[in-house]
Amino acid sequence: MDERLFALVAARLASAPVVVASVLDTEGAVPRRRGARMLVWRDGSEASVGGGLAESRVVEAARALLGNPSAPRELRIELRGGREDAGVCGGAMRIALRRWDGADDAARVAAIAGALARGETVALTASDLGSADDGDTARPDERLVIVGAGHCSVALHELARPLEFDTWVYDDRADCFGDGRFAGASVLSGNARRLREALWTSRETCVVLLNRDFRQDVTALRTIAEATKASGRAPKYLGMMGSRRRIAEVRNALGKAAPVLDAIEAPLGIEIGAETPHEIAVSILARLIAVRRSAG
Repeated sequence: MDERLFALVAARLASAPVVVASVLDTEGAVPRRRGARMLVWRDGSEASVGGGLAESRVVEAARALLGNPSAPRELRIELRGGREDAGVCGGAMRIALRRWDGADDAARVAAIAGALARGETVALTASDLGSADDGDTARPDERLVIVGAGHCSVALHELARPLEFDTWVYDDRADCFGDGRFAGASVLSGNARRLREALWTSRETCVVLLNRDFRQDVTALRTIAEATKASGRAPKYLGMMGSRRRIAEVRNALGKAAPVLDAIEAPLGIEIGAETPHEIAVSILARLIAVRRSAG
């Protein structure tokens, strides 16, 4: 996701030029694919285009461009095991370097960052990338909607924070949120219809039900079904925790709402024998990463 990166570009650009490195295309086995980006400034960097010697060469080229605007703006990283190659993965990467500097660039970056913060997808031009011929798409963070605010939800929120989700948590009990356990997340409580506030978004949405009993699951799923039908936008992922018997009870109770929710994954997560809240959170996030990368 690009939302955090372009916000950082805007913040850094206020005081000094920066370079954004973007993977344009790849061949064979490589550590990152098209759309991966990193930010480089004079004495630091953020995000990654693959790590190791390959990334070291990208950073070196980016800093050369910071010092000299006429330095090369594109490089090819070979990873085929040759004497001068940056690795032995077996592939190659073509990377564009975009030097951002000055008032016009600051205005463009602010526009990109603002659109992403609103949950909008942004068409990046070749000029935005520093490429002669390639445009790309900058995407906002996906929204992770956690329904239920128990121990597993706390663990999921904690582990999801570095994974660039726009996290919302809903529970009908307002006292679940009084101790700051969900710091950084948007929280909702009260009637289940308030859950719609998290679902009405242009962002791609992943919804995870971690409720304390099946009645809350039924109520939440009815609200999700209504929101899906009204908006025409189904969650990218919808999963529910629980035993197979509990899940069967939920499906039976849904009645006419059930067909709208055919895509629900239950039990959710990847089977790793998880038992503790944080183990369960790892299994859920592994599944969400697979969905994000279109591997599942």
